[in-house]
Amino acid sequence: MIRLGLRAALVLALTAALGALPAHAQGAATPEWLSCPASIGGDGPPPRDQDPTRIREVAPSAGANTSAELHAHARLASVAYALYAAYADAEDPRTAFAQPGMRLTSLIWGDPGRDTERPGPLPRRDGRTLYGFVADEVATGRRYIVFRGTQEPAEWARNAQALQRPYPSTIRRRLARTNVHAGFLAIFESLRLDEQTTPFAEALPGLVAERDTVFVGHSLGSALATLAGVDASRRAPASAARLRVVTLASPRVGDAGFAAFARAVGRIDRVCNMPDVVTMVPPSGPRTEYVHVGHPFVVSSFDWAALNNNLRAGDQVLCWHGDQAYAYMLLPSAGPPPAQCRAP
Repeated sequence: MIRLGLRAALVLALTAALGALPAHAQGAATPEWLSCPASIGGDGPPPRDQDPTRIREVAPSAGANTSAELHAHARLASVAYALYAAYADAEDPRTAFAQPGMRLTSLIWGDPGRDTERPGPLPRRDGRTLYGFVADEVATGRRYIVFRGTQEPAEWARNAQALQRPYPSTIRRRLARTNVHAGFLAIFESLRLDEQTTPFAEALPGLVAERDTVFVGHSLGSALATLAGVDASRRAPASAARLRVVTLASPRVGDAGFAAFARAVGRIDRVCNMPDVVTMVPPSGPRTEYVHVGHPFVVSSFDWAALNNNLRAGDQVLCWHGDQAYAYMLLPSAGPPPAQCRAP
C-alpha cells in the first residue's frame, strides 16, 4: 500500500494529472477516459461543467465486477509492499515472506534514481532498493514475479519523466519505431536479482523457461511488470505463450509500437478502477503517444458501500488507487475494506 507519508506527493501528482486530461475526452455522456481507455490525447484541461467530479455519476456502470482468480494473483502485490516495509525498517525482507504453498526464490533490487537523500525510506548505500520478488508455487511450479509501486521520493521524479525512450533501448532514437516511458524504463534497466550483477532483463529467459510465469504489479509496479512481461516474450519467444501479466492501477507504459510488442505475451489483464486517475496518465502529447496494453477488467469503488468515498480529498485518492482497495473490489468476501477507505 502507498505509505501515508507520501500523501501530499500523490495528491499533487494526481491533481496535476487531472489537469492534463483533454477536453475532447469528456464530451460523451459516458466519458471515454472513465472506461479505462487505451489512449488519450493532450488537448488541455476539461471544461468546468465536465470535470472529474462527474465520476460519481458514471462510475457505477462498472457493474460491481469481481474475480476470485484475479484477486488470487493481485494480492501478491501487497506482499511486495510488505517485503519493502521490512527492508525499510532495516529487517531482512525474506523473513517477511509468509505465503503458504509458495517458495521465495529471489528478491529484485534496483536503483530508484537521484534525490534519495530526501526524507523517507532510503535505498542501501550501494544505491539499491527493494522492488519485488520471485516466488514459485510449490504445487504447480508456476512462477510469480511481483513488483511494488512507488515508495521512495526519487521514484516520484522517475514517474514524472514521461518523455519517451526507444524500446529496446539499444535502438538509435532516429530509427526507433517503439517507445516507452523514460522513467519506468530507467528503473527497469537498473533491476538485478539479489547479489547478481547481470541485469534482470538478461536473466528473464532463464526465469521463464519451461514454466508458466505470471508478472504482477501495482501502480509503478504495474509498469515494471508490463516491461518485464514484454521483455521476456521478446527475449524468450518460445516461452511467450506461457507468460501472463496482471496489473492493478497501471499507468500507460508506451506507444502503439510497444503495445504491438505486448501482443506476443500470452495474456495481459489490466485491472482498472474507474475513478483512479493514475490509470489515465501519462496523456499523449504532440511528441508522445501513450496507449494501454492488455484487456481491461473494469471495477468501480463507487459500486461498494464499504469503500466510503465521502472522505477527505487525500484519503479519497489513496482509497481509489491503493492496492488493498483494488484487492477488496476483486473479492470483497476475502476480507474487510482497507482502513484508508473508512471515514474517520
